[in-house]
Amino acid sequence: MTTLSSGERDRLDTALRDVASAAGINPAGAVLLRYTMNAVYKLPAANLVLRIAPVANRLTVHRVTKIAHRMAELDLPTVRLAPGLQEPIETSGWAATAWIYLPQISGQRHRQAELARPLRAFHSLNDLGVPLPQWDPLGRAQSRLEAAAAAQDGELDYLKTWAADQVGLELSDLVGWLRDRASSVRAAVASTEWRLPTSVIHGDAHVGNLLTDTRGRSVLCDLDSVSIGPPEWDLVPAAHGVERFGDPREQYDDLRAAYGFDLLSSPTWPTLRSIRELQIVTSVIGGLPGRPDVAEELAHRLRSLIAGDAATWHRYQ
Repeated sequence: MTTLSSGERDRLDTALRDVASAAGINPAGAVLLRYTMNAVYKLPAANLVLRIAPVANRLTVHRVTKIAHRMAELDLPTVRLAPGLQEPIETSGWAATAWIYLPQISGQRHRQAELARPLRAFHSLNDLGVPLPQWDPLGRAQSRLEAAAAAQDGELDYLKTWAADQVGLELSDLVGWLRDRASSVRAAVASTEWRLPTSVIHGDAHVGNLLTDTRGRSVLCDLDSVSIGPPEWDLVPAAHGVERFGDPREQYDDLRAAYGFDLLSSPTWPTLRSIRELQIVTSVIGGLPGRPDVAEELAHRLRSLIAGDAATWHRYQ
């Protein structure tokens, strides 16, 4: 698990207590499973998983809830909301969802090929029967950049020091470089001809978002990015994992064979890779204080991207 400062740990503990109290559930023994943009907790006493987001993201949380209901109605291979907690849980500072806890085999990591079946289920749909946004690959990245540029007080001081000491650029220069990069990538997207028909897409389909359900199916969690867009996008994490994170090529090849499309050989790949990398380096830029391991790895990724080198990146823990 990512190292957290005592202040950040206290902030998340307070969020957990507030959300649990609002939902009437027992947070005893809670375990923080993941914390990048959202805090994901396992609550063994309640036998569920809480996914907690800042209240500024409440509209996304409400949209995800509607998507989850519809996917359950269609029996799509996705996680299910917890019984009795089918609607968002809101407090003054947080918006959360509660999900059925699916125990997994300790130490066992899903294989890339296991993405093929749930992705084919998604991509067989032209629409979901509930409103979905159009795929906007750079919208969140640009919003996060603007938020970083508008940071104030302690957060601004932290970002300035971090950018200068770890990235090697003034914060304003770093944000400017990323804005220029986003503009060039957006232009490339506008001129791209996709090879697969537009469909419902998951939007963040990697093995870290795969679970095995009680029926033995591989199911997808994290529905924040579900939208209408090019199916190629859902194959990007596996391809990018090979080229940037040092993942075994044979796992990508297994997914390619199971799904039936070779993204790494597609003329769309360079543009998709550029999108993915811009998303990755902006995803946590607004949440660095109190997370030294994340700050260090993000700086490494940014230095690498700016230099245009092929350095291996490392996943957040």
